[in-house]
Amino acid sequence: MSRFSTYILWMLLILGIIFLAADYIYDYIFLNTSPRDKVQLALKQKQGHVDYLFLGNSRVENYIDCSIIEKKTGKTCENFGMSGSSYQDSYVLLNLLKENGLTYSHLFIQLDASVKNETMTKSFKASLIPFIDSSIQVKDVEIKLSWSEKNIPFYKYAKYDYLFGMRACFAQLYKNKSDDVSLGFIPQYGVGDNYANQIVLSGLQNKYVKSLKEDAIQDQASIHFYTSPYCAKMKNTIAFNKFKEDYKDYINYASFYKNEDYFANCTHMNFKGAQIFTKQLIKDFNL
Repeated sequence: MSRFSTYILWMLLILGIIFLAADYIYDYIFLNTSPRDKVQLALKQKQGHVDYLFLGNSRVENYIDCSIIEKKTGKTCENFGMSGSSYQDSYVLLNLLKENGLTYSHLFIQLDASVKNETMTKSFKASLIPFIDSSIQVKDVEIKLSWSEKNIPFYKYAKYDYLFGMRACFAQLYKNKSDDVSLGFIPQYGVGDNYANQIVLSGLQNKYVKSLKEDAIQDQASIHFYTSPYCAKMKNTIAFNKFKEDYKDYINYASFYKNEDYFANCTHMNFKGAQIFTKQLIKDFNL
């Protein structure tokens, strides 16, 4: 064997050891430190009973201030909305919470034009990566590592570097819970009307919304459906009234507010608007 070949083999061996060590270190850090986001909270922390549970995307996360609900009702509230999440993400998240002991009395699901999406988002699957041994099994959903993610050391972290880079690793190691965990409600600020558009509702049904409803019934909980407000410049918000055909007691808040000061952009309320909307929701759902 030539000297060059020997050198290459030694370099491959050293790199292999480095990747194995890095994989072990990252696994240890993400599995054994305090939760820094809502997925980690669902997987790492034992849950108890919550009276009002909110699931959905940023139009839940930025809208529902559970501290107001708890203060006005004297009951417990959790906002597990996550920016960019799909209904499949919410369904999986609910089941992960339940596996860790969560029980709930009322489940709130926000419906909008994204109801047509029945896939899991890449960011949500990526957030599960450190916790998948062989697979995470949820009814009607199977989450597995690919062959490369499972068998090539550190590949699963390198693939999702935007989520598990060195900065995230050190933050996980040295920081306590992030705002996502400690607040639940993550408000937007400022005033604007960007993203004004026309609502196009291409479907009313979503298999994972149906599964969420079935889970709530099985868990002897009430389920409630609504659409969060858009700014006054958003067109065709009346289309959401079609949800009334399939979802009992659904409330369409899409065009409820005309005051532009309540919106950070046309698709999201700001902090001021969220405070007002949360109080309206308490009244209308008789919390």
